[in-house]
Amino acid sequence: MPAQRLSNIELLRIGAIFMIVMMHGIGYALHSPNELNRIGVTAINTFGNMGVTIFMLISGYFGIHFKWSRLFLLWVTALFYSIMAFWADMVHNGVSVTELYQALTPITSMTWWFLSWYVVIFCLSPYLNKAAEELSKWQMEMLLGGVIFFFILSPTVLFHSMTNDSGGKGLPNMITAYLIGQYVAKHDLPKWFTAHSGKWFLVAGGIVFVGSFVAGCISLTASNILCKDNNLFVVMGAVALFCWVRKHKFHSTVVNYMATFSFPLYLVNETVLKYLGPLYVGDVSSVSIWKPYLLAVLAVVVVAWLAETMRRLLFGRLNTNLSQRIDHLTESFTF
Repeated sequence: MPAQRLSNIELLRIGAIFMIVMMHGIGYALHSPNELNRIGVTAINTFGNMGVTIFMLISGYFGIHFKWSRLFLLWVTALFYSIMAFWADMVHNGVSVTELYQALTPITSMTWWFLSWYVVIFCLSPYLNKAAEELSKWQMEMLLGGVIFFFILSPTVLFHSMTNDSGGKGLPNMITAYLIGQYVAKHDLPKWFTAHSGKWFLVAGGIVFVGSFVAGCISLTASNILCKDNNLFVVMGAVALFCWVRKHKFHSTVVNYMATFSFPLYLVNETVLKYLGPLYVGDVSSVSIWKPYLLAVLAVVVVAWLAETMRRLLFGRLNTNLSQRIDHLTESFTF
């Protein structure tokens, strides 16, 4: 696996999460009758739906290295943002025992489906990594061929989603993306694909965009058939973009630092957009919606930066000390 983080990949990681935020924000304008708005919405959904796959490709490419202390840090980070979201809801809607229980158990209660499944993959990573290391290239291709057939080709070609997880937003497709990243790191992809990865990205994105826009003229449900994480062309576009970005290496301490805010950006986005989205949904029929929409996305970025900075100032040293103690106590329990 690659030995160090590369700023070009870290920038892609930031972009993947940012596109997810933009996709969530534009969800309030899905029913816009304005043609220009529909073009913008479709474009954002086209590339936004590649975000999770890109993020997991990166995780697989570098390989997740399991440590109990890192699992602890994932949990306390999720708990902080879950309680923050609960507090925001409590101010507006009052206290609910059920919501409090969910806030205190953010991973198992699926407060954020992506984070919950990421934690599962984090725990499974020693075994997923071992499989990639021990299997031959042919065996790895057979494994990938099987999961791609059942979880990507089947819903794309046969329209049979075998996971019933709202369009590939679940564990099977995240594991598939992780394994693809592992395969790329160890064996790479054919040169006919990597040499023209930029063109393949445009082709895949173009198919999803045009197909979704045309289908949207029929119904909103039809337009969502292509804009799914488990659609072949969405996955193909994500892989192609990753391969293209991988070729353009550079180093930036600023980019690497900004990448550490990727998870916080994801964790706060729905909370912020829940209150700001309704403010611009009334302009859904006009192109004037874009200014308040972009301001709402900017607000998500600002809130994420402020919240994470505050969290690090308040709990950074404590979490570091506890992590070191956990590392010491679990030395003999490494995988």
